[in-house]
Amino acid sequence: MAATLLLLVSCRGDRSPLLPNVTGRAGEVVVVMNAPLWEDEPGRTLGKTLESEHPGLIQYEPMFNVVRIGHAAFSNIFKTHRNIVIVNVSSHATDTRMNIRRNVWARPQTVLEITATDAGALSSFLENQQERILEEFVMAERERIVDYHRAMERTSIRERLQQKFNISMVVPTGYNIVLDTTDFVWIRHDPRRLTQDIIQGVFVYQFEYTDPETFTPDFLVQSRNRFLRRFIEGPSAGSWMSTETLIPPDFDEFMDNDRYFAMLRGLWRVENDFMGGPFVSYITLDESRNKVIVAEAFVYVPGDRKRNLLRQVEAIISTLEVRDQKQDDVVAGVQ
Repeated sequence: MAATLLLLVSCRGDRSPLLPNVTGRAGEVVVVMNAPLWEDEPGRTLGKTLESEHPGLIQYEPMFNVVRIGHAAFSNIFKTHRNIVIVNVSSHATDTRMNIRRNVWARPQTVLEITATDAGALSSFLENQQERILEEFVMAERERIVDYHRAMERTSIRERLQQKFNISMVVPTGYNIVLDTTDFVWIRHDPRRLTQDIIQGVFVYQFEYTDPETFTPDFLVQSRNRFLRRFIEGPSAGSWMSTETLIPPDFDEFMDNDRYFAMLRGLWRVENDFMGGPFVSYITLDESRNKVIVAEAFVYVPGDRKRNLLRQVEAIISTLEVRDQKQDDVVAGVQ
């Protein structure tokens, strides 16, 4: 009886557990927008945003695959989709705005409701909000993957990374450590779970922070090449993994939980062989040990699409956290 009462109270407080799981493919967005608007400037602007080129891939792949339907077709079968944009133009609207909602008809779901006073205002708004729209859906896709990884975490890998690098990172079941050597670890998805031609991998390595130019593209690429040449051999004699320089990696900087990160996003290749693919590196500083920590996600998917596989493995390195040694010492009773 007490358990039943607790269940009823919990359900009233948060209805989201009662919602069905989301539907739709990874990387897909349903746009609810009537044909006249979709075929005019607002639709072209929104389509250009969602289908813009994903950075750091060898061939063109869109950021998102778009499924456009009219309002009359927006039935229950579409309402449980993972990513939805609902666009309305109404003379009753007082301004143009975007409302971001979570878990409306399913979970974990992201719904963007955009309302405008007229088509011209809508087009301008969509142009100005391109980065935010993309960011909302990119983060929603990543959070779904991370939630899955947390539920399927392989804790032995977390413990090894903590011991070796003083970091926490969520790695799911299906990944194994295939190389664990001086200041370098290679974690790879079990190829038996995919195909022999597909590789999803993570590199984690560290080196002393001695140069104020460390967090610059040239320094980080040189460090990357030095580690990979030493530890990652190619399939043929005298071959090794390296960074593609004909298309230099993109460099970015961001803050996450008050911690600075640099990011490289580019292409890798194998010297003296014909393998290659995309990679993403997250780089930060462990001040307590004066160590630069690098976590890198990469994939090898010859002749096929790479976007979703790269997002899966990038979600792993997005969970990178440097452990607070002082806080750990306090918890352990060390003064």
